[in-house]
Amino acid sequence: MQPYALETLKEKIIPLSFLLTPNIPEAETITKMNIKNISDMKTAAKMIYQMGAKNVLIKGGHLSGDAIDILFDGEKYHSFKSEKINTNNTHGTGCTLSSAITANLANGMDLPEAVGEAKKYVTNAIKYSLNIGKGNGPTNHFYEFYKMKGILE
Repeated sequence: MQPYALETLKEKIIPLSFLLTPNIPEAETITKMNIKNISDMKTAAKMIYQMGAKNVLIKGGHLSGDAIDILFDGEKYHSFKSEKINTNNTHGTGCTLSSAITANLANGMDLPEAVGEAKKYVTNAIKYSLNIGKGNGPTNHFYEFYKMKGILE
């Protein structure tokens, strides 16, 4: 991102957001800090919240160990932990997560529940991803549907 675009993001876009969902490299760029652990994730989430975002979800898939995401709502931190899955098939996971959160909110869930359910959905989509093509392949968005229909075990 060009420096002028980053400033526009901080000044114009972040204050309009209900939920900002940066991964660790994106949060590092926004906050200009290094994020090495959960404590750093919490600090970064609070910094982004103070820029005007109503809620901030820092996605922790880039850290070693389990994939732990941190949600800050301005008052409380919520932690969402899942196993880290060793795969290159992660194309679109951020978009999928934010879309799943939005769908869950539209279905009446509160934000922490919406994030938790979306994280489970994305984790399964990654776990049962598709080995297609070269490079980072797609996740399997329809795993639960296929499982329900008996197509997958």
